[in-house]
Amino acid sequence: MDAEPGVGKDLAVPTFDEVYAEHFDYVWQTARRLGVKDHAIDDVVQEAFLTIHKLLPRYEPRNALRGWLYAIVVRTTLHHHRAHRRHGAKQESDRELIEQLPDSNTPGPDTSAEKNEHVDLLERLLDELNSERRAVFVLAAFEQQSVSEIAAILDVNRNTVAARLRAAREQIQASLVRHRARDGWRLK
Repeated sequence: MDAEPGVGKDLAVPTFDEVYAEHFDYVWQTARRLGVKDHAIDDVVQEAFLTIHKLLPRYEPRNALRGWLYAIVVRTTLHHHRAHRRHGAKQESDRELIEQLPDSNTPGPDTSAEKNEHVDLLERLLDELNSERRAVFVLAAFEQQSVSEIAAILDVNRNTVAARLRAAREQIQASLVRHRARDGWRLK
């Protein structure tokens, strides 16, 4: 009887070149979703890949590679945000996008404008969150990670993750209500 695929086999650690080629876009988009602005994205992604290169020999193949990469990107991004705040860097324009949106069906100008408004609003709402809440919210909302998975990725207590997620959701909801009330006159 043949063994089940992947069971009983030694899983090999991927090479750095393989990780870089297969996951560069994921690392870049994750850093962007976590609030790294255009002027710093290249530096943060490079720093993340330097860390990946350094830690790759210790990677355990039985663990999900994306989760491991995400943990590194989150920590690199949090470090960037702390350094950014410490140095008193001024805030960038609200017009920067979270990520490049694919142009699948070449929508008309009204559809593109509406999509851009939604992306801009999402970015403004996420920018109002502190780095820790944003990381938890992005992991839950965009990466579909559970509280337990987020706690493992961020190396924090499950209760801390749950509290940050609840606070982030409440803050985003309150900001969204304020936004709708402020812009409600446009809909009339």
